[in-house]
Amino acid sequence: MQEAVPTRLDPAAQTKWLVLGILAVLLGLIVRDAWMTEDAYITLRTVDNVVNGYGLRWNIDERVQGYTHPLWMIMLTAGYAITREAYFTSIFIGVLTTFGALLVVMKLARTPWHAVAALTLLALSRAFVEFSTSGLENPLTHLLVGVFLYLYLVREAGPRALTLCASLLLLSRTDAMVVVAPALVHVAYVSYRERGWKETLRELAIGVSPYVAWEAFSLFYYGFPFPNTAYAKLNTGLPIREVLRQGVTYLLNGLAWDPPTMIVMGLGIAAGLLHPNLRTKLVVVGALLYLVYVVRIGGDFMQGRFLTLPMFASVCLVARASVEVFTPSTTFAWLAPFVFLYLHPSALEKYPIVDFQHSGIADERNFYRDGLAMMMFTRTHPLPNHWLWRAGLDAKNSNDKVRVYGNIGLYGFAAGPKLHVIDPIALTDPLLARLPVRYDPNWRVGHYIRSLPPGYVESAVADQCVMPDKPLCEYYDKLRLVTAGDLWSWQRIKTLVAMNFGAYEYLLDRDRYKYPGVVREQRSNFVTKVSEGSVWNGPGMHVIGPDGIIIALGKVSNAKRVLITADGNDTYDVEFRRGTKVIETISSPVAASGSARTRELKPSPSTSDAGFDSIWMRPAGGDGMYSVGYLRISP
Repeated sequence: MQEAVPTRLDPAAQTKWLVLGILAVLLGLIVRDAWMTEDAYITLRTVDNVVNGYGLRWNIDERVQGYTHPLWMIMLTAGYAITREAYFTSIFIGVLTTFGALLVVMKLARTPWHAVAALTLLALSRAFVEFSTSGLENPLTHLLVGVFLYLYLVREAGPRALTLCASLLLLSRTDAMVVVAPALVHVAYVSYRERGWKETLRELAIGVSPYVAWEAFSLFYYGFPFPNTAYAKLNTGLPIREVLRQGVTYLLNGLAWDPPTMIVMGLGIAAGLLHPNLRTKLVVVGALLYLVYVVRIGGDFMQGRFLTLPMFASVCLVARASVEVFTPSTTFAWLAPFVFLYLHPSALEKYPIVDFQHSGIADERNFYRDGLAMMMFTRTHPLPNHWLWRAGLDAKNSNDKVRVYGNIGLYGFAAGPKLHVIDPIALTDPLLARLPVRYDPNWRVGHYIRSLPPGYVESAVADQCVMPDKPLCEYYDKLRLVTAGDLWSWQRIKTLVAMNFGAYEYLLDRDRYKYPGVVREQRSNFVTKVSEGSVWNGPGMHVIGPDGIIIALGKVSNAKRVLITADGNDTYDVEFRRGTKVIETISSPVAASGSARTRELKPSPSTSDAGFDSIWMRPAGGDGMYSVGYLRISP
């Protein structure tokens, strides 16, 4: 009997099998590194409350939107309603959504070799692999951006379809809109030129209707158009120069910890700029604008989280690169340096997880791996298995009605709906989110702590305001009417409209809660000269906290020169005030080592002419040990 000759696959079929093989490897990496971040459980507590009949709430006694991703929350709610299990359900939804995004990338690819390159580059990105699960909305934003780019670059769809996709993207994460905004403007302009403004507006209105519907619901139900997290994280009052510096640090951190992600981003941007099509160039503009936005908000505390979206858009551009770029003979040459970078032991910079304070940015998966990474699941080690989870269970079993806790994700979910949890970072607390961030020269991105007003916890327990700050009490009562009052009350409707237009902002004493530890002294206590180089906390030196010290001069001064002795290795912001009005702020940099050093400050002529009656000296950076001594004012 003649032996059968094996059938040879033609080159096209071989390439398709290679694409499927790389897709399988990528999905395998994602499943291997599957995990849940602690922050994901903030949304999951709301999901649990919805499924158990308490409504779209975080604390069940008030309507507060503690999540930034309504569409993702709805997806999690649908899964949780079926399984009544949060951990594996969230991971499964993340993997399934990521699989959809990868299929879109393959659909975008000009040739199978483009698909090989795109999928391989995604597999090399540590950020993409890790945040393809995590319980956060990254997989959904990847999928929706991929669909948008397919409709825009391949199908050249009209404004209705693209606006509908952008509307869903807004509901996934509002700031993701930045990536597709230039393309959307272009499509609207083309439609206007071809069909006129009336037809274009009609198409745009139909497309944006899901987002408008959600905003209308949010305004009515929650009382505000934006998530509570927006008020908590954007209402920081931090100096813009510090925020921008932290944002640049976030990009540099990405280059140090995950170089393939940053290099792939650069490769995709270059491919888009070299492409002759205007549409491709506008996608590049969107990716660059998103990076500018990331810098502007100071990045994030999660290493890589805010880099996956522009990186994914860049990979889509690689998939659409000119046909001759990726061929059987060139693809592996393109990818070899990335593979080497990924495998080389010195390629990725590593810091011990406890040392993230050098930038405020943490490797979250590594930090929570033992208790939240799926690879740690065993028969005797169920997940989640973390001390924050156990602390929440203990709180659930207590008789407490209200507790204050910082890490509210795992803790809040495990504590159950009956415990009211006050979040000092204010992600889920409507009053604290509207108070200024507690001043801290060593602030950490994403962790903007508020000072709890005296009596606030007691007010939550009693369900009525007992805070000694009476104007704040009035503001609190109006806010509670919006977040906990009768939904259909006409008084509530009038109050929420007024509150959204800032009618009650005058009731908030911002300095009181931004600088609760400020010390007030008279100039007469600072007339003794302190020797240069003496001990920073020695005789004549007044040790102060991060809120600084206000020195009352006793009269209006028109001095042109001020000498202040302070700890030499710290930076200070010095405010010249007249009454409560800030006339001028001068930054005084590090003077020397950690000992008493005299600094000379020269107010501007306009400040001297206007006059000042107090000086507020406030630390702006340093070692956390601050002091002020001698003060001399010269004409």
